[in-house]
Amino acid sequence: MENVLNKQFLKLKEAMDEILELKNNGHVFEVKQSSAALMFVALKHSNREVKRNIKSGRDELHLEKSKVDLSRLHLQNLLYEVSHLKKEIVRCQKFKSRDSYLELLSDKEYSNKFCNGSEDISNMTDHKTQLYRLECELKLRKELDNQYSGLLTSKQELLQDNLNQTQRYLSFGPALRTLLDSTKPLHDALQLSLDVEWKLSSIVKYLPRALYILYLNLESLQRANDKLLIKSEVVGFESDAQMQGLLSEQDMSLTERRYFTEVNNTPESMVNSVLERALKAHPLHIRLVMENPDKSYELVLLVRYWGLLKCTTVRAELNSVTPSNVQGDSSMLQNLLGHLFPDDLGNEIPVPGIDHELQNLKLSTEECMEYLNQNGFGKPYCWLQSMCSIATVNKKKIFRHELNLHKWTLDVFNRISKRWQSLMRLTQQVRGLTYKDIDLYSLKENIYPEGLSCSLVQWTVISTEEFNIQNSDLITNLPTENGITYTSYRAVIVRGSAKMECFIRIPSNYPMEIPLWILSVHWNGRRTAMNNSDIQMMEFWTNSLRPEHLEKNHRLLYAQLFRTIYSFDIFLETEGSMQFTREYNKEKPYISAFTKRIRLRPYRYVTKGSVHTFKQ
Repeated sequence: MENVLNKQFLKLKEAMDEILELKNNGHVFEVKQSSAALMFVALKHSNREVKRNIKSGRDELHLEKSKVDLSRLHLQNLLYEVSHLKKEIVRCQKFKSRDSYLELLSDKEYSNKFCNGSEDISNMTDHKTQLYRLECELKLRKELDNQYSGLLTSKQELLQDNLNQTQRYLSFGPALRTLLDSTKPLHDALQLSLDVEWKLSSIVKYLPRALYILYLNLESLQRANDKLLIKSEVVGFESDAQMQGLLSEQDMSLTERRYFTEVNNTPESMVNSVLERALKAHPLHIRLVMENPDKSYELVLLVRYWGLLKCTTVRAELNSVTPSNVQGDSSMLQNLLGHLFPDDLGNEIPVPGIDHELQNLKLSTEECMEYLNQNGFGKPYCWLQSMCSIATVNKKKIFRHELNLHKWTLDVFNRISKRWQSLMRLTQQVRGLTYKDIDLYSLKENIYPEGLSCSLVQWTVISTEEFNIQNSDLITNLPTENGITYTSYRAVIVRGSAKMECFIRIPSNYPMEIPLWILSVHWNGRRTAMNNSDIQMMEFWTNSLRPEHLEKNHRLLYAQLFRTIYSFDIFLETEGSMQFTREYNKEKPYISAFTKRIRLRPYRYVTKGSVHTFKQ
């Protein structure tokens, strides 16, 4: 259409040019003008066609725009549906059936109880199988509930029967008292101490069950064995025990007291108030006194019972019989009872199900243990619960209920006595080395007094960090055991210009684990087990000493010290012979300074008859 218009415009222009030329020349131009006017008709027709084409193009454009808008709207709808489906997928993924919160039977128990002889279960889908299992377990729980109701009814009947029997037996009381009063002259004539026995039993009968069993067991052991250096007594007042029994019947429950405290007290004082009210020991407790063989010290054990925790705790105290003796260290008393048996440190309440009972009262075992430790009431060891005939569950979830109480009690007291004697001897050794109250030449652990050339100039306590920074393979290869604490010391041994630093670590479970020695020699440089095999052999020789290797009445720490001193002497005398300037001469009796390919030095002292010598 554009070409047609251009041609018509050209023709019209040419016709107008001709008319203009004719007009200028004076010729007649009307005929040409008429033909040119007819050209406007064709132009008008073409213009109409152009407008028609433009209109049709606009209509087609509007139609396409409508299609695009519809497509875009459809796309938005699809995107909205996609987002909705994604939300539904997430919701389905997070969906959990309410039966997932139920504590169902294990697969083995379920198969043994419900799947025997059922062939249709294998053909079911997983969903139907789960529904079938829930129905079976619902039936089982209903049956168990019926059994529980029946047992509860029988329990009430037994309680009523026991009450009737108790009332019947109490009715014999007046007649028995009359009989006792009438036979009192006979008791005096036979010199029977029935009145004393009755006074003792009058306060013992108010003890809780656990302490009552412990007290009777200890009394029977004392009467059966006169050599048993254990005394037991009940501490407290009978009136307090009676008052607590009356108050426990009238007092409100612990849950109500917890709610009352939450309403009226501040959050800081709330916990303390609840713990003070809930954790209240029985007014009566047992005091056990153990004497050492020389009767210079007394080990006092205070055993208390806690009704809420359903367990007993023990606290140790060390009393000096003579005024000149020094009180024992508190750390020693803590370690004394904490390592009698493996995995029994007294840091948890070993009563089965106590966690759930405390949770119902909005308490936790951690709060209770912290309260016991802060107030100095002791710890609830598993061995103590077994002595009181209380069932326990240790860290490894092993249930234990000791029945042979006599054997177990004797075993526990034998362990306490042995550990007490060992720790007392260790404390005396450390105190003697620290304050230099001992004469190294006169000690019986000194294997060669006439040849003692070194001198101990210092023995001080150091921190664990100072011990751990020492350069030795013994530290990197140490086993990590939970619950064992360590005390570290530094000893300095000097001979001439040579100095040896000894770093000693004593474990809390001594003597089950012996002290560890790390040596560092300062002579012509610093020599340790990492850069000198001779120092490594000295460490091995000192640390290889065991309690069973000692002679009778010898002390381990002193024996280790003399092993270290004489090894240092041998090292200086054998090493000094190879120096250009000889500072140390041979003073110890040994045959050869080195032997074998590894050049062992004669650290071992051997006595055969009248022959005394050092050998490899």
